[in-house]
Amino acid sequence: MENKNRLVVYDCDIGTDDAWGLAMMLRAEGVVLPGGRSSKVVAITTVQGNTDVDNGTLNALRVLHTLDRRDVPVFKGCADSIVPRTWSYTSKFHGQDGFNDVGGYPEVNEEQELQKEHAVNAMYRLACGNPGQVDFLLCGPLTNFANCINLYGRSFLDKIGGVYIMGGNIFGKGNVSKSAEFNFLMDPEAAHTTLERLTRPALILPWEPCIDGELGVTLDWRLNVLGDVDHPFVELLTRAERSMLVPRGFVNWISCDSLLTAIYLFPDAMIADQRDYYATVELSGVHTRGQMVLDHLRGRKVDAIHGKASNVRVVRRLKGEHFRTIIGWTGFLPSADIAPLCV
Repeated sequence: MENKNRLVVYDCDIGTDDAWGLAMMLRAEGVVLPGGRSSKVVAITTVQGNTDVDNGTLNALRVLHTLDRRDVPVFKGCADSIVPRTWSYTSKFHGQDGFNDVGGYPEVNEEQELQKEHAVNAMYRLACGNPGQVDFLLCGPLTNFANCINLYGRSFLDKIGGVYIMGGNIFGKGNVSKSAEFNFLMDPEAAHTTLERLTRPALILPWEPCIDGELGVTLDWRLNVLGDVDHPFVELLTRAERSMLVPRGFVNWISCDSLLTAIYLFPDAMIADQRDYYATVELSGVHTRGQMVLDHLRGRKVDAIHGKASNVRVVRRLKGEHFRTIIGWTGFLPSADIAPLCV
Protein backbone atom coordinates (compact mmCIF):
# COMPACT_ATOMS: atom_id res chain seq x y z
CA MET A 1 0.00 0.00 0.00
CA GLU A 2 1.28 3.47 -0.89
CA ASN A 3 2.53 5.52 2.03
CA LYS A 4 0.20 8.51 2.21
CA ASN A 5 2.65 10.56 4.25
CA ARG A 6 4.58 12.09 1.38
CA LEU A 7 7.97 13.77 1.66
CA VAL A 8 8.74 16.43 -0.94
CA VAL A 9 11.93 17.72 -2.51
CA TYR A 10 11.10 21.08 -4.07
CA ASP A 11 13.64 21.74 -6.85
CA CYS A 12 13.50 25.32 -8.10
CA ASP A 13 15.15 28.29 -9.79
CA ILE A 14 13.38 30.75 -7.57
CA GLY A 15 11.67 33.57 -9.33
CA THR A 16 8.21 34.68 -8.25
CA ASP A 17 6.34 31.64 -9.61
CA ASP A 18 8.60 29.17 -7.77
CA ALA A 19 8.18 31.26 -4.62
CA TRP A 20 4.39 30.94 -4.78
CA GLY A 21 4.68 27.20 -5.34
CA LEU A 22 7.04 26.81 -2.40
CA ALA A 23 4.76 28.85 -0.15
CA MET A 24 1.86 26.61 -1.20
CA MET A 25 3.80 23.46 -0.33
CA LEU A 26 4.73 24.82 3.09
CA ARG A 27 1.18 26.04 3.75
CA ALA A 28 -0.08 22.52 3.00
CA GLU A 29 1.94 20.92 5.78
CA GLY A 30 -0.45 19.77 8.47
CA VAL A 31 -3.42 19.75 6.06
CA VAL A 32 -5.15 16.45 5.36
CA LEU A 33 -5.12 16.43 1.58
CA PRO A 34 -7.49 14.59 -0.79
CA GLY A 35 -7.25 10.83 -0.34
CA GLY A 36 -6.02 11.22 3.23
CA ARG A 37 -2.53 12.24 2.10
CA SER A 38 -0.16 14.53 3.94
CA SER A 39 3.00 16.24 2.72
CA LYS A 40 6.16 17.64 4.24
CA VAL A 41 8.93 19.56 2.47
CA VAL A 42 12.19 17.86 3.43
CA ALA A 43 14.45 19.83 1.10
CA ILE A 44 14.54 22.87 -1.15
CA THR A 45 17.12 22.38 -3.88
CA THR A 46 18.16 25.24 -6.12
CA VAL A 47 19.31 25.30 -9.73
CA GLN A 48 20.25 27.77 -12.46
CA GLY A 49 17.31 29.09 -14.45
CA ASN A 50 15.22 32.20 -13.84
CA THR A 51 18.32 33.61 -12.19
CA ASP A 52 21.73 32.17 -11.39
CA VAL A 53 21.93 29.53 -8.68
CA ASP A 54 23.47 31.93 -6.17
CA ASN A 55 20.59 34.39 -6.39
CA GLY A 56 18.07 31.57 -6.49
CA THR A 57 19.50 30.15 -3.29
CA LEU A 58 19.32 33.53 -1.58
CA ASN A 59 15.71 33.85 -2.73
CA ALA A 60 14.84 30.48 -1.22
CA LEU A 61 16.25 31.61 2.11
CA ARG A 62 14.46 34.96 1.80
CA VAL A 63 11.12 33.24 1.21
CA LEU A 64 11.68 31.04 4.26
CA HIS A 65 12.36 34.15 6.34
CA THR A 66 9.12 35.81 5.21
CA LEU A 67 7.19 32.63 6.07
CA ASP A 68 9.03 32.09 9.38
CA ARG A 69 10.10 28.62 8.18
CA ARG A 70 13.86 28.68 8.60
CA ASP A 71 13.63 25.05 9.74
CA VAL A 72 13.37 23.85 6.11
CA PRO A 73 16.82 22.89 4.73
CA VAL A 74 18.07 24.55 1.54
CA PHE A 75 20.69 22.90 -0.68
CA LYS A 76 22.46 24.75 -3.48
CA GLY A 77 22.62 22.82 -6.73
CA CYS A 78 24.01 23.10 -10.23
CA ALA A 79 25.20 26.43 -11.56
CA ASP A 80 25.47 25.35 -15.20
CA SER A 81 23.59 23.20 -17.68
CA ILE A 82 24.98 19.75 -18.52
CA VAL A 83 26.20 20.98 -21.91
CA PRO A 84 27.40 24.61 -21.85
CA ARG A 85 25.03 26.88 -23.71
CA THR A 86 26.31 28.56 -26.87
CA TRP A 87 23.77 31.36 -26.45
CA SER A 88 23.02 33.80 -23.66
CA TYR A 89 19.56 34.22 -22.17
CA THR A 90 19.24 37.99 -22.06
CA SER A 91 15.55 38.79 -21.54
CA LYS A 92 15.70 38.18 -17.76
CA PHE A 93 11.93 38.19 -17.27
CA HIS A 94 12.44 38.00 -13.49
CA GLY A 95 15.21 40.59 -13.47
CA GLN A 96 18.79 39.82 -12.58
CA ASP A 97 18.07 38.41 -9.11
CA GLY A 98 14.78 36.54 -9.68
CA PHE A 99 12.63 39.09 -7.81
CA ASN A 100 13.02 41.80 -10.45
CA ASP A 101 15.69 43.50 -8.37
CA VAL A 102 13.15 45.27 -6.13
CA GLY A 103 15.37 45.07 -3.03
CA GLY A 104 14.16 45.42 0.54
CA TYR A 105 14.72 41.71 1.13
CA PRO A 106 14.99 40.00 4.52
CA GLU A 107 18.56 39.73 5.73
CA VAL A 108 19.84 36.16 5.44
CA ASN A 109 23.08 34.58 6.58
CA GLU A 110 23.96 32.12 3.83
CA GLU A 111 26.99 30.79 5.68
CA GLN A 112 24.86 29.74 8.64
CA GLU A 113 21.54 28.94 6.97
CA LEU A 114 22.55 27.09 3.79
CA GLN A 115 23.25 23.35 4.00
CA LYS A 116 26.79 22.34 3.07
CA GLU A 117 25.74 19.25 1.10
CA HIS A 118 25.26 19.65 -2.64
CA ALA A 119 21.66 19.44 -3.85
CA VAL A 120 22.33 16.40 -6.05
CA ASN A 121 23.77 14.41 -3.16
CA ALA A 122 20.90 15.50 -0.90
CA MET A 123 18.39 14.20 -3.45
CA TYR A 124 20.09 10.81 -3.47
CA ARG A 125 20.45 10.61 0.31
CA LEU A 126 16.81 11.49 0.95
CA ALA A 127 15.52 9.00 -1.63
CA CYS A 128 17.69 6.21 -0.24
CA GLY A 129 16.73 6.99 3.34
CA ASN A 130 13.00 7.00 2.55
CA PRO A 131 12.44 4.51 -0.30
CA GLY A 132 9.32 5.21 -2.31
CA GLN A 133 8.24 8.05 -0.04
CA VAL A 134 10.01 11.09 -1.54
CA ASP A 135 8.24 12.94 -4.34
CA PHE A 136 10.16 15.39 -6.53
CA LEU A 137 8.53 18.62 -7.66
CA LEU A 138 10.81 19.91 -10.41
CA CYS A 139 9.98 23.54 -11.10
CA GLY A 140 13.11 24.68 -12.93
CA PRO A 141 15.56 23.24 -15.45
CA LEU A 142 16.11 19.54 -14.70
CA THR A 143 19.87 19.82 -14.19
CA ASN A 144 19.99 18.65 -10.58
CA PHE A 145 17.66 15.71 -11.12
CA ALA A 146 19.38 14.54 -14.32
CA ASN A 147 22.80 14.74 -12.70
CA CYS A 148 21.50 12.62 -9.84
CA ILE A 149 20.35 10.05 -12.39
CA ASN A 150 23.72 10.18 -14.15
CA LEU A 151 25.65 9.77 -10.90
CA TYR A 152 23.56 7.11 -9.19
CA GLY A 153 21.41 5.43 -11.86
CA ARG A 154 18.99 2.74 -10.76
CA SER A 155 20.08 2.99 -7.14
CA PHE A 156 18.40 6.43 -7.21
CA LEU A 157 15.58 5.80 -9.67
CA ASP A 158 14.34 2.66 -7.93
CA LYS A 159 13.92 4.53 -4.63
CA ILE A 160 12.13 7.72 -5.68
CA GLY A 161 8.43 8.34 -5.34
CA GLY A 162 6.52 10.45 -7.84
CA VAL A 163 8.11 12.93 -10.25
CA TYR A 164 6.24 16.11 -11.15
CA ILE A 165 7.67 18.41 -13.81
CA MET A 166 6.74 21.92 -14.94
CA GLY A 167 8.22 22.12 -18.40
CA GLY A 168 8.08 21.19 -22.04
CA ASN A 169 5.26 21.77 -24.47
CA ILE A 170 2.52 19.82 -26.21
CA PHE A 171 2.21 21.55 -29.55
CA GLY A 172 5.65 23.09 -29.98
CA LYS A 173 4.61 26.50 -28.64
CA GLY A 174 7.72 28.13 -27.22
CA ASN A 175 8.18 30.94 -24.72
CA VAL A 176 11.93 31.55 -25.12
CA SER A 177 12.63 30.18 -28.58
CA LYS A 178 9.90 29.72 -31.17
CA SER A 179 9.59 26.01 -30.33
CA ALA A 180 10.83 25.37 -26.79
CA GLU A 181 9.65 26.07 -23.25
CA PHE A 182 12.08 27.81 -20.89
CA ASN A 183 12.87 25.04 -18.37
CA PHE A 184 13.62 22.47 -21.07
CA LEU A 185 15.56 24.89 -23.27
CA MET A 186 17.79 25.98 -20.38
CA ASP A 187 19.08 22.39 -20.17
CA PRO A 188 17.79 20.17 -22.99
CA GLU A 189 20.21 17.33 -22.15
CA ALA A 190 18.91 17.25 -18.59
CA ALA A 191 15.30 17.09 -19.79
CA HIS A 192 16.19 14.38 -22.30
CA THR A 193 18.07 12.33 -19.68
CA THR A 194 15.19 12.58 -17.22
CA LEU A 195 12.51 11.45 -19.66
CA GLU A 196 14.63 8.65 -21.14
CA ARG A 197 15.84 7.21 -17.84
CA LEU A 198 12.76 7.35 -15.60
CA THR A 199 11.48 3.90 -14.69
CA ARG A 200 7.91 5.09 -13.98
CA PRO A 201 5.92 7.80 -15.76
CA ALA A 202 6.32 11.37 -14.57
CA LEU A 203 3.49 13.88 -14.52
CA ILE A 204 4.27 16.87 -16.74
CA LEU A 205 2.53 20.23 -16.75
CA PRO A 206 3.58 21.77 -20.08
CA TRP A 207 3.54 25.41 -21.06
CA GLU A 208 0.35 25.52 -23.12
CA PRO A 209 -2.23 24.59 -20.43
CA CYS A 210 -0.75 27.29 -18.20
CA ILE A 211 -1.49 30.04 -20.71
CA ASP A 212 -4.36 28.76 -22.86
CA GLY A 213 -6.94 28.03 -20.16
CA GLU A 214 -9.06 30.42 -18.10
CA LEU A 215 -7.71 30.15 -14.57
CA GLY A 216 -9.74 32.91 -13.00
CA VAL A 217 -6.92 35.06 -11.64
CA THR A 218 -6.59 38.54 -13.09
CA LEU A 219 -3.54 40.63 -12.36
CA ASP A 220 -5.84 43.23 -10.81
CA TRP A 221 -7.18 40.66 -8.30
CA ARG A 222 -3.69 39.36 -7.59
CA LEU A 223 -2.19 42.80 -6.88
CA ASN A 224 -5.14 44.63 -5.33
CA VAL A 225 -7.07 41.93 -3.47
CA LEU A 226 -4.57 39.24 -2.59
CA GLY A 227 -1.90 41.93 -2.63
CA ASP A 228 -3.65 43.74 0.24
CA VAL A 229 -2.95 40.87 2.66
CA ASP A 230 -0.68 42.10 5.43
CA HIS A 231 2.01 39.42 5.38
CA PRO A 232 5.76 39.71 4.66
CA PHE A 233 5.66 37.02 1.96
CA VAL A 234 2.73 38.61 0.12
CA GLU A 235 4.26 42.07 0.46
CA LEU A 236 7.57 40.96 -1.10
CA LEU A 237 5.95 39.05 -3.97
CA THR A 238 3.48 41.86 -4.67
CA ARG A 239 6.28 44.41 -4.99
CA ALA A 240 8.20 42.10 -7.32
CA GLU A 241 5.24 41.17 -9.50
CA ARG A 242 3.86 44.69 -9.68
CA SER A 243 7.19 45.97 -10.98
CA MET A 244 7.55 43.03 -13.35
CA LEU A 245 4.06 42.56 -14.80
CA VAL A 246 2.33 45.95 -14.86
CA PRO A 247 4.85 47.60 -17.22
CA ARG A 248 4.48 44.64 -19.60
CA GLY A 249 0.71 45.10 -19.78
CA PHE A 250 -0.34 41.76 -18.32
CA VAL A 251 -4.09 41.33 -17.74
CA ASN A 252 -4.12 37.80 -16.31
CA TRP A 253 -1.75 36.45 -13.66
CA ILE A 254 0.12 33.32 -14.74
CA SER A 255 2.20 31.31 -12.28
CA CYS A 256 3.19 27.99 -13.81
CA ASP A 257 5.12 26.56 -10.85
CA SER A 258 2.30 27.25 -8.43
CA LEU A 259 -0.05 25.52 -10.90
CA LEU A 260 2.14 22.42 -10.77
CA THR A 261 2.12 22.56 -6.97
CA ALA A 262 -1.67 22.91 -6.92
CA ILE A 263 -1.90 19.86 -9.20
CA TYR A 264 0.30 17.90 -6.79
CA LEU A 265 -1.79 18.86 -3.76
CA PHE A 266 -5.28 18.89 -5.31
CA PRO A 267 -5.17 16.78 -8.49
CA ASP A 268 -8.91 16.21 -8.91
CA ALA A 269 -9.68 19.88 -8.40
CA MET A 270 -7.05 21.01 -10.91
CA ILE A 271 -6.75 18.46 -13.74
CA ALA A 272 -9.47 18.50 -16.40
CA ASP A 273 -7.68 16.25 -18.90
CA GLN A 274 -4.44 14.25 -18.94
CA ARG A 275 -3.07 11.59 -21.26
CA ASP A 276 -0.23 9.08 -21.29
CA TYR A 277 2.46 9.55 -23.96
CA TYR A 278 5.93 8.50 -24.85
CA ALA A 279 7.91 11.75 -24.80
CA THR A 280 11.46 12.75 -25.60
CA VAL A 281 13.34 16.02 -26.14
CA GLU A 282 14.83 17.33 -29.38
CA LEU A 283 18.56 17.95 -28.98
CA SER A 284 19.76 18.57 -32.54
CA GLY A 285 17.13 20.64 -34.32
CA VAL A 286 18.22 23.98 -35.72
CA HIS A 287 14.85 25.52 -34.82
CA THR A 288 13.53 23.01 -32.29
CA ARG A 289 16.30 22.28 -29.79
CA GLY A 290 14.72 21.82 -26.36
CA GLN A 291 11.23 21.06 -27.68
CA MET A 292 9.39 18.21 -25.99
CA VAL A 293 8.28 15.75 -28.67
CA LEU A 294 5.23 13.57 -28.00
CA ASP A 295 4.17 10.54 -29.99
CA HIS A 296 0.74 11.66 -31.18
CA LEU A 297 0.44 8.74 -33.61
CA ARG A 298 -0.21 6.07 -31.02
CA GLY A 299 -0.94 8.42 -28.17
CA ARG A 300 -1.47 6.48 -25.04
CA LYS A 301 0.55 3.30 -24.70
CA VAL A 302 3.45 2.64 -27.07
CA ASP A 303 5.61 4.89 -29.24
CA ALA A 304 4.81 3.93 -32.85
CA ILE A 305 8.38 4.31 -34.10
CA HIS A 306 10.50 2.99 -31.24
CA GLY A 307 8.00 0.70 -29.52
CA LYS A 308 8.61 2.43 -26.19
CA ALA A 309 5.98 2.47 -23.49
CA SER A 310 4.56 5.77 -22.26
CA ASN A 311 6.89 7.59 -19.88
CA VAL A 312 4.82 10.66 -19.03
CA ARG A 313 1.32 11.67 -18.01
CA VAL A 314 0.78 15.01 -19.70
CA VAL A 315 -1.71 17.48 -18.26
CA ARG A 316 -3.51 18.82 -21.32
CA ARG A 317 -6.21 20.98 -19.72
CA LEU A 318 -6.69 22.52 -16.29
CA LYS A 319 -9.78 23.29 -14.24
CA GLY A 320 -9.67 26.99 -13.54
CA GLU A 321 -12.50 27.40 -11.06
CA HIS A 322 -10.53 26.38 -7.95
CA PHE A 323 -7.14 27.93 -8.55
CA ARG A 324 -8.00 31.40 -7.23
CA THR A 325 -9.16 29.82 -3.97
CA ILE A 326 -5.94 27.80 -3.69
CA ILE A 327 -3.66 30.75 -4.39
CA GLY A 328 -5.70 32.96 -2.08
CA TRP A 329 -5.29 30.40 0.69
CA THR A 330 -1.56 30.22 -0.09
CA GLY A 331 -1.36 34.00 0.39
CA PHE A 332 -3.29 34.00 3.68
CA LEU A 333 -6.43 35.62 2.24
CA PRO A 334 -9.01 35.19 5.04
CA SER A 335 -11.91 34.42 2.69
CA ALA A 336 -10.10 31.57 0.86
CA ASP A 337 -11.35 28.20 2.12
CA ILE A 338 -9.78 25.03 0.73
CA ALA A 339 -11.72 22.64 3.00
CA PRO A 340 -14.15 21.60 0.20
CA LEU A 341 -11.18 20.65 -1.98
CA CYS A 342 -9.72 18.31 0.67
CA VAL A 343 -12.67 15.93 0.81
